Amino acid sequence: MGGSMRFVVLLLGLAVPQLTAAAAAATNPLLESGPFPRWSEIRAEHVVPAVGQVLAEESASLDLLEQDLTRALKDGSLSFDRVFLPLTQIRLRLDAVTGHFDHLSAVLDSPALRAAVEATDPMRTLFALRLGQSKAIYDALNALSSTAALRSRLNAAQQRLLSITLTDYRNNGVGLPPAERARMKTIAMKLQKLSTNYTNNVMDATKAFKMLVTDKQKLDGLESSTLAVAAQKAKAAGHKNATTERGPWLLTLDFSTYAAIMSFAKDRALRKTAFTTYRSLASSGKTDNTPIIRQILEYRREFAVLLGYPNYAEQSFSTKMATFKEANDLLNEVARDARPAAKQEEAQLTAFARKATGNPSLQLQWWDTGFWAERQKEALFKVRQEELREYLPVDSVVQGLFKLAKRLYGIDIKPAKLSTWHPDVKVFAISDEGSSQPIGYFYADLYARPGQKQSGAWVHPFWDRAHYVRQASPAALQAQKQGTLYAAAAAASGNKTSSGSKPVRAVQWSQGLAQQTQAWLQAAPLQVPLALLVTNQDPPADGKPSLMSLKDAETLFHEFGHALQHVLTRAEFGLDAGMRNIEWDAVEFPSQMQEKWVYDKQTFNGFARHYKSGKPVPPDMFAKVKGSETYRQGNGFTYQITLATTDLLLHSSFDPKGKASPMDVLHRQFASIMPYKSWSGDKMLDNFGHIFSGGYGAGYYSYMWADVMSTDAFMAFVEVGTDNEAAVRKLGRRFRDSVLAGGGQQPPSAVFKEFRGRGPQVEPLLKYNGLTK
Repeated sequence: MGGSMRFVVLLLGLAVPQLTAAAAAATNPLLESGPFPRWSEIRAEHVVPAVGQVLAEESASLDLLEQDLTRALKDGSLSFDRVFLPLTQIRLRLDAVTGHFDHLSAVLDSPALRAAVEATDPMRTLFALRLGQSKAIYDALNALSSTAALRSRLNAAQQRLLSITLTDYRNNGVGLPPAERARMKTIAMKLQKLSTNYTNNVMDATKAFKMLVTDKQKLDGLESSTLAVAAQKAKAAGHKNATTERGPWLLTLDFSTYAAIMSFAKDRALRKTAFTTYRSLASSGKTDNTPIIRQILEYRREFAVLLGYPNYAEQSFSTKMATFKEANDLLNEVARDARPAAKQEEAQLTAFARKATGNPSLQLQWWDTGFWAERQKEALFKVRQEELREYLPVDSVVQGLFKLAKRLYGIDIKPAKLSTWHPDVKVFAISDEGSSQPIGYFYADLYARPGQKQSGAWVHPFWDRAHYVRQASPAALQAQKQGTLYAAAAAASGNKTSSGSKPVRAVQWSQGLAQQTQAWLQAAPLQVPLALLVTNQDPPADGKPSLMSLKDAETLFHEFGHALQHVLTRAEFGLDAGMRNIEWDAVEFPSQMQEKWVYDKQTFNGFARHYKSGKPVPPDMFAKVKGSETYRQGNGFTYQITLATTDLLLHSSFDPKGKASPMDVLHRQFASIMPYKSWSGDKMLDNFGHIFSGGYGAGYYSYMWADVMSTDAFMAFVEVGTDNEAAVRKLGRRFRDSVLAGGGQQPPSAVFKEFRGRGPQVEPLLKYNGLTK
């Protein structure tokens, strides 16, 4: 950085070098302004300087925006574009920079990266609060909404974006007195820290579990693919002579290994160890999340009460499709059919296990259920996972997925050579069928990396399809030129740089600067969207490609549905493109619809090819697979309902300061909903990241709410016949044009009706999953 560095400014105690915008972008890959990220160049030491730079620049942009809107309100020149063009620019540019390391933290965790990201959290939280509590922006939004002459100029999509943005600002506390806003700021900072600690504790606890096995008999029943991966892990840990056949084998608690142990390990003690460890992850010692959960619940409740809500659940539902009552009603309605089915399934499984063992008094424990369920499924449907895996090599499944996407949505998907964060990551370009011009890209990071990568599967909607610029604004460049950029940012972050109560502005409004900024925003190029798709299946091992389970294939199809909604959007405004501006309980709709195609005969037979010979599956294989689709769905649904109702209770009636614990609520819900007792030591809430460090707090019901829509939508294809090529293509294009392309321009109920011709119904969900006839 040498000659470009002028001096260092302190932002929240962090030393941030002052650079020109051009010099910062040239030396720091996180500030990349081109069409693609420079993933392979990113290092932990880039994080703090990049955040300091972009926050200083966007603080200047915000300074100008607030002054401009105040003037527009006075002189009557307010317009939608005058608010939303600069607001979109600020938000998307920030996301474009911070999205890099938010993603890398989840897939390439390291002490250095973790420390760098945590160091920037306070700066980012404070700026988000400043932006979200801006009275000038709120007053402008309110004027657009309440002034008939202004509102009449807005189309339906603009009115919806305006309405949702206003709700967001109110939920940020913009209308509260200063003392209460200050308390909200304190709470927000604490919640950010607690959420980060919660996630890190789960990762560290998962990483800490390592079981080296030298006696192969202890692993009896495990598939050869699992043994190959375990031997490969042992080799990486220093056991250079480890082999699939002779070991040693290193077992970890990544989900694919855990699921394999629970389904196939004959050694009951091994299953018990895996189960009890997994269900109590991050519940003791230095990684104990138990006290963190109470603090999160307490602060969420206080935050909601400050806003005037009775509890956090009601605050959460202010931005959802459903009301609190409607969500509970759905869960209760499905439970009425799921509970009897689950009880019957459990009785049948117990009878099966007793017969198989010759023990008429056998009582199944939690660590037995998965093992005997797999044996029962093999007996009922005459198909073994190990046999099926051989027909599901990852490349074949991926190509089958791409063929389906072309069939349904009229798109071509081809490999692309771009910088990635890991050698295993592949990049694909998506274009309209017959076109050579990509309309978007997605990165696929499919393999587990215990110790580096969070468990689970997700899509990060990384760079948006929107008109914005990944560069410093005219206001930032002017502030930098006049030497006020960093001083103003430091003042805004809490480091006083001047006396008096008057705010320190990076720039002062002028007609010339305002006009220059509007012209710059209106000329912003349309950026190509990028999606980051992450799963955690077994990597290639022992000379074999990665062989997928049926569940792995479902997961891949599911996440691809999210990626398509991000990439195929044609929304008019950046803040309602892709998954933005969509109510959270509708976000899973496209992904859950997509995963159901795994059980479509043409699709399945198209991608199921033997990894050695390339031969298709035997003719009777699909019937076996299809038959297993609804196996033990009663148990699956009751478990989902148990977690969803626990989540809602914790965020509504539960008192975080009371004697009862969150685990007490979980166990009580198990007793009232599940067909068997909970394990007394179950502390899965300590590693239930969905609701304590993800976006599903008071929203886990969303999976079922969205599945009502996804199943009903999929039945539209079933009704016309999934082998009716013309009808399937026509419906697929309609799904693309309505659901995938629309973004958040319309309410999800209207989007569904546009596709289906009516509102969603619960009955298809129950019937499809075998809960009713």
